[in-house]
This record gives sequence, structure tokens and C-alpha cells, in this order.
Amino acid sequence: MDRSWSALAAHSGRTVRRALVADADHWAFTDFAAMLPQLQAAGLITAERRNALIGGVAPTVSVPEVRRAVRRFFGRHLAG
Repeated sequence: MDRSWSALAAHSGRTVRRALVADADHWAFTDFAAMLPQLQAAGLITAERRNALIGGVAPTVSVPEVRRAVRRFFGRHLAG
């Protein structure tokens, strides 16, 4: 993954910002971050499956981080 992001950044022609959330996987940046821990608590998915999709990050950490990143992006690029 790092190699593909590096290649994209090198060819973008613009400044590229990258944010990482510790112990988060790709789907932690979607609604899965809030839903999968609840499904796990209800016994509908395993801890292994949850971790494979969103990592071990708690939604109390990942959801606010993603919200802040989205607000910063829109504030930077869409503010009047």
C-alpha cells in the first residue's frame, strides 16, 4: 500500500497530504468503524473479521479523527 500511495503522490503534480490513524485499516474510514464493533458485541461477526476490516482501533478514536480530517479537507478546499 505504501508503494502505491508513494507512486500516486509522485505523479500528482500537487502537494499530497496523508493522514494515518494508529491501528486502523482501510474500512475504518467508513461507517464500518462504528458498526462493526456493535456487530461483534452482538455475536454477528468475529473479532478476527472485525480486525481484518477496520483494525483494532476503537470507534471512539477513529470516528472523531475521520470527522476532523474531512472537516479540514473541506475547510481548506471549499471554504469561500
